Amino acid sequence: MHISFGDKQIQCGQYKRKDRIIMLSVSDIAPNPLQPRKKFDEEEITFLAESIKQFGVIQPIAVKLREDAPCLRLNNEKLYASTYEIIAGERRWRAARRLGMKRIPCILFETDKSGSAMLALVENIQRKELGMFEEAAALQNILLMTDMTQNDLAKKLSISQSNISNKLRLLKLTSEERSLVVDTSLTERHARALIRIDSEHTRLILLNRIIEKNLSASDAEKLVDEYIKGDFVKEKINHKVTRICAIKDIRFFFNTIDRAVSLLGDAGINAKSEKVEYDEYLEVIIKVAKQKKS
Repeated sequence: MHISFGDKQIQCGQYKRKDRIIMLSVSDIAPNPLQPRKKFDEEEITFLAESIKQFGVIQPIAVKLREDAPCLRLNNEKLYASTYEIIAGERRWRAARRLGMKRIPCILFETDKSGSAMLALVENIQRKELGMFEEAAALQNILLMTDMTQNDLAKKLSISQSNISNKLRLLKLTSEERSLVVDTSLTERHARALIRIDSEHTRLILLNRIIEKNLSASDAEKLVDEYIKGDFVKEKINHKVTRICAIKDIRFFFNTIDRAVSLLGDAGINAKSEKVEYDEYLEVIIKVAKQKKS
């Protein structure tokens, strides 16, 4: 299988694409668990939904038949059993669901899990939609699912092996550290500077210093160099201060709530969140519809 990547062709694995576009029920389609992109901006989904409402789904989504057609059960009650799985186009699918569309145009592919993961990775790379940690996790998943070495994968993606290795090293950061890096818009260069430190506690102290002082990537590298050389003046930072830095952007909480509501929706459970702003505080209300008795 070959996919265009700039002016090059990427060989991915065996797949077969059906020539014609088919209309599938939105409820018969499920997200790809190997989708590299983990965060979906709710405002972007809303904007896309408005666009689809006016012009329709211009580009079909790519799907494949699920090998085992798994279903989700809650208290022994079957909630859904999807026949197809998304390879590329989850944002369009989410927007279609938000609009209450019954059917969506699709192109059916026949491929295995590794081929599906590769397709999803390349599609996101081409659109430049992946964050640094999402891309690193996607690369790791492909290596774990296949017999490919880093060098093999680098050749398929037309990049250097050192590039693959450097991406994977970003996963050394903990989930808390990754969230801080992303939520404060630090760059990959900032993250690379931090992974030179083995101690999680020390990394978090340095990361908080970088955020508080709004250090550039170059200054962040100097800070890490100072620590490694022993010139860094260690501060007494207790756990409370660390937590305050980690949660200073309230959007982090709203994104978490929106993600939880979205997951409920994926499971076929009707849920929504409402935000009400008062003078001194914000109120968040989550409403979950009761399941109808059969």
